[in-house]
Amino acid sequence: MKKSLLTGLICASVMLLCQCGHKINVREEQKPVDPIELSKKAPVSEAERKLFDSLVDEMNAARKLERRDTRRAIGIYLDVAHQAYSYEDAEFLPIYNHAVGQIADLFVELGGVDTLAFQGGGRLYQLRIDGSEPQTYSSHSFDDLIPVDCLRRSGLRSEVSQSGVGAPMIALHGTEGEHENPFLSPTGGDFNVTAVIDFSESGKAVLRFYNVTKEHQISFWGEEMPLNINLTASYYMTAYRKSGGAGFSKIMGVFRPAKYSGRMGLYLETRYDPEKIPLILVHGLVSSPTTWFDPMNELFADPRVRDKYQAYTYYYPTGFPVRMTGSKLKEDLIRLQDYAREHGGAEQASKMVIFGHSMGGLLTALNVRSIERSTWAELSTVSIESLAAPEQIKKDYKTIFETNQVEGLKRAVFFSTPHHGSNMANAWYGSFISLLIEIPSKFVQLDLVGMTQSMTDLGKSVFNQDGPVNSMITLQAGNPLLEYMAEKPIIPRVTYHSVIGDRGKGDTPDSSDGVVPYWSSHLKGAESELIVPSGHSSHRNPEAVEEMRRILHEHLDAYQ
Repeated sequence: MKKSLLTGLICASVMLLCQCGHKINVREEQKPVDPIELSKKAPVSEAERKLFDSLVDEMNAARKLERRDTRRAIGIYLDVAHQAYSYEDAEFLPIYNHAVGQIADLFVELGGVDTLAFQGGGRLYQLRIDGSEPQTYSSHSFDDLIPVDCLRRSGLRSEVSQSGVGAPMIALHGTEGEHENPFLSPTGGDFNVTAVIDFSESGKAVLRFYNVTKEHQISFWGEEMPLNINLTASYYMTAYRKSGGAGFSKIMGVFRPAKYSGRMGLYLETRYDPEKIPLILVHGLVSSPTTWFDPMNELFADPRVRDKYQAYTYYYPTGFPVRMTGSKLKEDLIRLQDYAREHGGAEQASKMVIFGHSMGGLLTALNVRSIERSTWAELSTVSIESLAAPEQIKKDYKTIFETNQVEGLKRAVFFSTPHHGSNMANAWYGSFISLLIEIPSKFVQLDLVGMTQSMTDLGKSVFNQDGPVNSMITLQAGNPLLEYMAEKPIIPRVTYHSVIGDRGKGDTPDSSDGVVPYWSSHLKGAESELIVPSGHSSHRNPEAVEEMRRILHEHLDAYQ
């Protein structure tokens, strides 16, 4: 690596330290079942204890057979689950739940079958997947399953779960299902489900996978019982899938953004739900969608938020100019709105909420301010098509100035957003970093002489740019284009809020989050403004998460 680039990387790390993500660890384990770990509350009687231990022994025997004789292993697990089910005692639910998770995992691994017969110790089981009930999935909704109790994980602030019936699992689906989910990540997706097996009919074992964002309890043992739910595990798997060189890719997304341009887009990890309001999350500079995992995990612990919203993350290489990444966000929001109209989700897509952190707030602002054809006429005496600029730049400008703002965006929340730039970007290291950012000329090269001839006086001042055009230049305090956009009012149909960090000093309005000063992140006319004791990662502050929850509830109340 060149010395200058290494120096730039160090400078970027110092300048934007609070932007960097935290470390998330996860690994799958297939170790013998520990009866103490499985149930810290032992059955009361000696007879129950012996039965409990014997069922654990059977599961350990099945574990050894999983790879050698999968069908035989499933048969043993079915025996165990059936015995625990038949006992109708909550003391045996840990046994039942663990066995069900192993059955579901192995059965799906057998590949694409919905019904098969398995020989247990003394009976034959007809095991089938039933996805016909409301809020259940068919086997075709995912490609693989991982039982949550086989995962060792760390890195997120909290684990959101509910004890009850069934096996919490992570369902993984690959890109083959892209026609069903056009917003699926190129690396696939993960979502949380709970597996339950019904043995109420003799010789039959009916396996159901419940949508835990909609279903919280089921009828079991003749009564309503809570589902055993884990809402956090899928975030770990998503982080794991996206983690290959993640820290390095965040930095290189700044310095070599073209390398990651093919990944830019709006992503949904689970299947599209037309009954939920899209919640759009946009990360900041030197960051990625994983920066939202703690806030999302804690937000969706709220049943009302979980029932009514579906989260989408927008990924973009953060070295590209805001003009390019903001126009792509607009294109994807329009695509989402069109898709919703075609798939029964028009009503919910007309109530979209967007959260933008730092530079992501600038991308958000670009999509909620009053920018239209007449705005371009203030800047240029010729049409965008006649502009002396590469096709990519003209395409971006057409999207920004000639395409109507997304009708469905109704609420925006800005976190530590430099509406007027940051003095840090003006400092020597900001300028140095800017020089290190490499973007192909087709994305940024302007014919300044040709453009000047077709610009109004205002346009000449706005586009008067010497040197490189990239995200670091955009962030400089006093950047004429940034100031021009900041003067454009937010469209009346959008309610907007601000969350701002002050590093715990409490000296607002003279405060700063360490990167963006209050005078830059403050937004006149906001419905609310919350100052939190935080550095630049204000969106991850627990008080900020509570504010997100309040705002999302307020949004639901406004549209009831």
